[in-house]
Amino acid sequence: MTAPIGSIGSSTTPIGSSSSGSTGMASLVQPTTFLTMLVDEIKYQDPLSPTSSSAFMAQLAQLSQVEQLNTVSSSMQLSEAASLIGKSVTGTDANGKSVSGVVTGVTNGANGPTLEVNGISMGLSSITKIS
Repeated sequence: MTAPIGSIGSSTTPIGSSSSGSTGMASLVQPTTFLTMLVDEIKYQDPLSPTSSSAFMAQLAQLSQVEQLNTVSSSMQLSEAASLIGKSVTGTDANGKSVSGVVTGVTNGANGPTLEVNGISMGLSSITKIS
């Protein structure tokens, strides 16, 4: 019998949460974490009762779904950020300082879309008011 995935490995971060405290789609298990868990499951499986190929393929299909959800989420966030160009927003910059002004541009970085407001970059999630 194989051990449950949740009991394998040394990670203490629960599935579905992230160490950065993010919420929404970003809190899904990252593909690299999923692959690590899958490899650990295979590595520590009982050799007298190995995982069936159909179960293995189901897990690979789940990985594909996670990757697709991440792609859709990123596209939606970028589209939402682009729709703010030319609108007045209020929010906080990376230092926690309040910023207000018109969105003049959007870039897509590793942490999601970043808005350009009065020459200052601010994350999409830091917007508190749109007018």
